[in-house]
Amino acid sequence: MSSPSLLSHFYKTRDEYRSNADRALLHGEYRKASELLWGALTQQIKALAALHDIAIESHRHFFDFMRGVSAETQDPSFYSEFVHLNALHKNFYDETIPPDIFPDYYRRTTELIERLDSLVTAES
Repeated sequence: MSSPSLLSHFYKTRDEYRSNADRALLHGEYRKASELLWGALTQQIKALAALHDIAIESHRHFFDFMRGVSAETQDPSFYSEFVHLNALHKNFYDETIPPDIFPDYYRRTTELIERLDSLVTAES
């Protein structure tokens, strides 16, 4: 089991990234907001992984872990949604998400964070 301080670190960082993403959105900085939202999501995933004594050390590990979450919960949407939201990370570099579509990515990211947070709560 992970230590409470490690979980606290992941949650503090998640919340900072989310807050910074909200500020970036207010300024129309979609590329910046997308990477910050991606960061908030990955911190939530790291918190869940830590409960299973798993340290995620690469981008690929996030995909492997989320595939496992889908299998364990028998809910394929955990993995498919994560794969879809990877576009946030790509958007920072390539600006592929149009501003009028960005609110949907924001909503879907926050919903997935909440669903993963529910798993952490249920397991801790």
